[in-house]
Amino acid sequence: MVKLIAVGNRFMKDDGIAVKAAELLESRLAPLGLPVIIGETDCQSCFYLLNEDDFVIILDAFFSGEEPGSIHTFSLSEAVSQSEGPFLQHDMSLFELIKLHGSPSRGRVIGIEIGEIGFGDELSPVLRDRLPQVCGELENTIKEILWEESIDA
Repeated sequence: MVKLIAVGNRFMKDDGIAVKAAELLESRLAPLGLPVIIGETDCQSCFYLLNEDDFVIILDAFFSGEEPGSIHTFSLSEAVSQSEGPFLQHDMSLFELIKLHGSPSRGRVIGIEIGEIGFGDELSPVLRDRLPQVCGELENTIKEILWEESIDA
């Protein structure tokens, strides 16, 4: 089964971009039969919702210094192997749990470039303005991943 998990902290400005985008995309992804799990910072609960044979798409905030709102994709195995990299915010990330316990083994990570991290429950102005465009790009990216992997949600 394919599952989409959105992680991030909605009280740290742009760190919550994946959660906000997933909430907006949920109804648009429903016709694909793709369950959307809003995990926020509860990575352990998200991990326990996964099965070994699942194909997981993890949606998270990302920082590489590029334009805020740009989309980055990685294989799950690449993200898990680099789980100690500087772009991850949380103590025990979903990637570290997968690395530690070894499942699932198939999937993709979609990172949304942030503009600003700090205390606050609103996205930065640049991401708030770009949110409709970001959601459109995410929807297309998710559909492309499903097509490339030849899997039905």
